[in-house]
Amino acid sequence: MIKMFNKEFWITAMGFGIPMWIIMTLFYGVTDEFSLTALLINFIAFVIIAGPLFATLMILFARYSFKKITITIPENETLIKEFGANLFRGKEGVGGKIALTDKSVLFKSHKINIQTGETVIKIEDIISYEVKNGLFNLLKNDVTLKTTEKDYRFIIQGRDEFITELKKLNMSI
Repeated sequence: MIKMFNKEFWITAMGFGIPMWIIMTLFYGVTDEFSLTALLINFIAFVIIAGPLFATLMILFARYSFKKITITIPENETLIKEFGANLFRGKEGVGGKIALTDKSVLFKSHKINIQTGETVIKIEDIISYEVKNGLFNLLKNDVTLKTTEKDYRFIIQGRDEFITELKKLNMSI
């Protein structure tokens, strides 16, 4: 079931609906006569209907993509949990799935990305992490894993649970 009363759903819905309402109201204001009726109709169409519909479609797409991604866990490792995630490779936020095992963090992208493939980060190589909140501090899902070689920036659904499990595995962070 789609959780329509969580914060992420409404941020996505309003993040789509309100700008579309403003753009279309300005468009109609330039091309036709501006009226309060047109303003109200656009509000209903974009903020009340199109925004939640867009958020629902995004959730359904994310669930479908999540199920399609299979991360192969090495034989000598035990899966702790999988999370939906984006890994930033340069400017691209590569969508996919992240798996936390007892020895590593495994990321695999879905096929719709420009940059595809897998990333493996050994738990023992992680020296620290940094968490940030995105979208005006409304979304609490940004984490950067710092290793001796490189920093890996992720957007993780369930970030707090991921960090809690990671701390159990690597006591030094």
